[in-house]
Amino acid sequence: MHLFDSPTLQRRPTGTDPAPVLAPEQYRTEESVAFKMNLVHLLLGAEIDRKLAASELPAIQWGILKALYDERARTPSALCRVLLADSSTMTRKLDSLENRGLVERIRSISDRRSIELALTANGRALLRETLPHIVETSNRQLRGFTVDEVETVKKLLDRMIVNLG
Repeated sequence: MHLFDSPTLQRRPTGTDPAPVLAPEQYRTEESVAFKMNLVHLLLGAEIDRKLAASELPAIQWGILKALYDERARTPSALCRVLLADSSTMTRKLDSLENRGLVERIRSISDRRSIELALTANGRALLRETLPHIVETSNRQLRGFTVDEVETVKKLLDRMIVNLG
């Protein structure tokens, strides 16, 4: 099932009114959901970059390694889709990872024009070494949340994705 087809995203909880539609003069940037989501994104990225500084692995490059490790992507174009990155940024990041011996580009056997990506042994080792830092940061951002609150946040974010998708 595709995220946009989820039944929980298609129905509104009973007994609730829809969020008000704001007029331009009512909009306050610092109070907007988008501003707060972007702030969380920036703070999370900065914290991950700080935690991974010793490994010289920025958050975006860690995300590439993790996507390859999880087999969510095997080509540069698939990585762009999964990580919401443009192709020129992805090419630069992959060049850097390849130069460090963490990723290798392999000519596809089924289509010689296509390139597939694979983690090297060093890439796998670095991913396993840095994963605890990512998990620690993820746990920190959810400190004090209940299980139900975490599920609610995920569902609300999924609905926003559907609304904008």
